[in-house]
Amino acid sequence: MSHVVSAADSLSALSSRLDSAIQAVFDPMHLTGVGAYWRVVLVSLIVHVTIFKAVPIVTRLLMLRAYEQMSDGDKRSWDICVLALLHSAFDAAFIIAYFNNPALNGDKMGGYNEQFEYLLATTLGYYVWDLSICLSDYSNYGLMYLIHGGLGVFGLIVLTSRQLQFYAIPYLLPELSSVFLNIRHLLKYAGKANSLVYKVNFLLFLVAFISIRVGFETYHSFYLALDVYQGNTGNVFYPFAVYFAILGVTLTALNLIWLRQILNAAYYTLFAGASKRTKEAQARKDE
Repeated sequence: MSHVVSAADSLSALSSRLDSAIQAVFDPMHLTGVGAYWRVVLVSLIVHVTIFKAVPIVTRLLMLRAYEQMSDGDKRSWDICVLALLHSAFDAAFIIAYFNNPALNGDKMGGYNEQFEYLLATTLGYYVWDLSICLSDYSNYGLMYLIHGGLGVFGLIVLTSRQLQFYAIPYLLPELSSVFLNIRHLLKYAGKANSLVYKVNFLLFLVAFISIRVGFETYHSFYLALDVYQGNTGNVFYPFAVYFAILGVTLTALNLIWLRQILNAAYYTLFAGASKRTKEAQARKDE
């Protein structure tokens, strides 16, 4: 028993020293969340890795034939999409729960909610995992995905440091549209790209993308940029306010670029197939 107690004491002492070392590095950088939540992030990362490893096992139990017919690349993409779907659903759920939180809405720069901060630290574990995927498979993902993953990790580190927590809402609520996007990918891998479910899901994705990403996110990005320009940043570390303002403008530009691509995809998904069948039917009738 004494050996167990001694080991526990040693582990506790090591953890305390690690706390001190992390805080000494990040606290002067106004990133106190790293020291406060590194254990939460680590546990979250382990959970996400475990789920990722379990996805192929569960998929084989539920749909062995369809899964085995996929190429190795599609299997890996399927596994990633399943975890991304679970993550986006989790993010969207807790963001919606805090949508009208008085503490956050009352002070968009310095509003603080401890439980909300804890949930943000939990979701940071996913973004660390996502960044590791981009690094390990860089040839497939490329620089843009790597930058996107890095920006997400840094942004959440700032949000867990009692700064700009409100802006987790407009910047993470778009995960709701990602729910439908990931379902779309999964249906495609499962060979259901021509099904009614696929088309209905794509329509829901289109509505969510336009209303949330192009509408809600753009609206708050504009007013954040305006506040930063006017110096209305309260007690927030000013460079981080600037960072989030630039991030919002960048996301708005990307969303508008993606919207054009999505509208083109919407035409082929919702209308082109029906138009093709009509022409084929007319051709048979003429014969």
